[in-house]
Amino acid sequence: MKNSKTIVLLSGNQLCNNPRVIKEADALFRAGYKTVVVGANFTNYGKTRDQHIMIGRRWKYELAFDFTRRSVDVFLIKFQRRIGQILYRYLGFPNRWQLGYGAVELMKKVISLKPDLVIAHWGVAISVCESLMSKGLRVGVDMEDWFSEELLPEKRKSWPIKLLKNLEKRVLCEGVWSSCPSEAMADALVKAYGCQRPVVIRNVFPAKDREKFDGLWKDRPEMMKLVARNDPEAVRPEGAPVSIHWFSQTIGPGRGLEKLFAALDGISGEWELHLRGNLNGYAKWLNMTSSSKIRRKLKIHPQVSNEELPSRIAEHDIGFCGESKIPLNRNLTITSKFFQYLQSGLAVLCSDT
Repeated sequence: MKNSKTIVLLSGNQLCNNPRVIKEADALFRAGYKTVVVGANFTNYGKTRDQHIMIGRRWKYELAFDFTRRSVDVFLIKFQRRIGQILYRYLGFPNRWQLGYGAVELMKKVISLKPDLVIAHWGVAISVCESLMSKGLRVGVDMEDWFSEELLPEKRKSWPIKLLKNLEKRVLCEGVWSSCPSEAMADALVKAYGCQRPVVIRNVFPAKDREKFDGLWKDRPEMMKLVARNDPEAVRPEGAPVSIHWFSQTIGPGRGLEKLFAALDGISGEWELHLRGNLNGYAKWLNMTSSSKIRRKLKIHPQVSNEELPSRIAEHDIGFCGESKIPLNRNLTITSKFFQYLQSGLAVLCSDT
């Protein structure tokens, strides 16, 4: 190690669901810092993916809690979050328990690591870092999302927005480091909180990752009859349908898919729509918002590893980024999928956020 300083990236999320944290940890480790990511296990599937991600990496990944194990501690963490939600819903009492699971466990884990700097990456992590400031620790924040401005209007009513804004303001104004993914968000945060302008680190990926494309047709196996190898730079044959691709952790409302369905209803010719992610209870929503024509041409794929994702994206022709201007968070930054579409050689159809 060139540097004895320890930097903790406080996520509190499943590692596989936070590629920005992974990229930051890689960069800090290469810069010579002792780097530790503090997260949690929520599902066995995610646990397996996290183990795969850590193969060959030399920075550390520490768990604050593990929901894949049955224990009294896990029960108490879930119970505490539920109590926090009830207190706000029925008594109007905003509290930190609402913001996420395991704040106490996250704090204990961070303190045990004796870090020189802690960088928050999630709503509950900001709450923890704000408390750590009172204990004299140096903290910062990566506003990969504007956490108090990322919910749709109907969900904001059940969230302690004012409390979260106060936490964001203190960490942004009194912390020693801040970053965010866009110039527009940096300007907006300065205007809202009067903080020092965050450093802009975009949600981009190394161009050299294109060298790792596997050349396979997994989403569209029928293409093997027309083109033997999935090559994003090769001209697609005229007989192939135009393939539109979109991905996220969850397939559901508020992501612009409703407008895409409506537009595709009026388009003739040979095309197909590929969505990647989990429906998570939104199957009824999908049936209500898409016509029978859409559903005939629709294929849903499960999530894949971060390493495999560029290859799967490259199978398609057009990437869709349909974020709306509400909530504010989506209007002020560009999602990582936009840059991943470009990296994989796709044309991009996007909204004017």
